[in-house]
Amino acid sequence: MIGKITSVAVLDGERLEIGWDDGHVAPVDLADVIAARKALAPLKKKGEFARVAISADGWSLEWPSGVDFGAQQLRRWADEQAGEIMRVEDFRTWMDKHGLTQEAAAQALGLSRRMVAYYLSGEKVIPKTVMLATEGWAMREEA
Repeated sequence: MIGKITSVAVLDGERLEIGWDDGHVAPVDLADVIAARKALAPLKKKGEFARVAISADGWSLEWPSGVDFGAQQLRRWADEQAGEIMRVEDFRTWMDKHGLTQEAAAQALGLSRRMVAYYLSGEKVIPKTVMLATEGWAMREEA
């Protein structure tokens, strides 16, 4: 389980360096997230992004404008950006590129159809092992 946030530092642009209570420290680039969501427009105002603070309970980052992100989602973005887990969009693209249904993707990867559905919905994190399996399967298909 992802723990509480223990530190945050503003890097350049819309990037943060975040520390969690398990000792993990990682950069998180929020530029695409902010650009894609109208509700996050306040973070684009001059100086607002730099006003980030850890919530009183440590389970989120907050800005005075009322925007906040939970510790678990921030860790997920950090892990995705570091290549430790696969993004849902990349998994879906792999399936589409190879014309795979959920059932066919499950068979190709040795997973249950239910697990593939969890991955596609974002309910479960797609681990690095699955990411590597999709790459290996794609290489086999292209050979």
